[in-house]
Amino acid sequence: MEASAVATLRPRGGGARRAIDVIGALTRSDLKVRYGRGRLSTIKWLLDPFAAVGVYLLLVAFVLDRQGYAIGLSIACAVVPFQLVMMTIINALRAVDLRRSVITNMAFDKSLIPVASVCSEAVGFSACFVLLALLMAAYGVAPTPWILMLPAVVGATLFFALACAFPAALIGLWMPELIPFIMSAARATYFLAPGLIALRSVYGHTHDLLIVNPLTGLFEGFRDALLYGQAPQWWELAVPIAFGALMIAAIYPLWRREAPHFAKVL
Repeated sequence: MEASAVATLRPRGGGARRAIDVIGALTRSDLKVRYGRGRLSTIKWLLDPFAAVGVYLLLVAFVLDRQGYAIGLSIACAVVPFQLVMMTIINALRAVDLRRSVITNMAFDKSLIPVASVCSEAVGFSACFVLLALLMAAYGVAPTPWILMLPAVVGATLFFALACAFPAALIGLWMPELIPFIMSAARATYFLAPGLIALRSVYGHTHDLLIVNPLTGLFEGFRDALLYGQAPQWWELAVPIAFGALMIAAIYPLWRREAPHFAKVL
């Protein structure tokens, strides 16, 4: 972590101001490592979504003749929230180790480390809206008033990503040898949700099972707000939020108990 970011972690102001300063310092440190400095960092930030998934989605939208309504946009509505959750997990797996020098030398609330992981990935995630807008234009899908519900779906996505960040950070600290397997398992969860095929195209018992998957609600919430022009159904927000709340309730006490001992493990 850079000296300027480390200096921000020194005690200053009240509790809320202190927490904001710490999150800001950790987030800026992540972003500088990822995107660099200067004007080119903004260009890299805008191009990152295309490098990750945009090329494939644009290929589907403009080149391939695939059956289905706005299939490229439908897939993007699943890939974009999944990327936020997936990249948050990847970030959190190494977050504690990357803050080794700060943890061993300074006192701050370690619970802010997973929060910073989410904030860092949220900055990259925001560039994905450019990709979504291009795909909506490519398919001639006009925004409807229900697009105003998109912030609620994004909020549910961020909360679920935060819930995943806490166990990921502990696993990355305690069992770093499992990081490649955790990353592979996290990527595999995309195929256990209606990512390639929208939920409305799935029927029977499989349809009912998919609803229980928290990723399904996030994917379908994006599709409702952007693609179908309708209000997200209540369960599309409730299921991922409920899963996230249960994860935090189960993991956070363990985190609070173990956080004072991170320096010993490192």
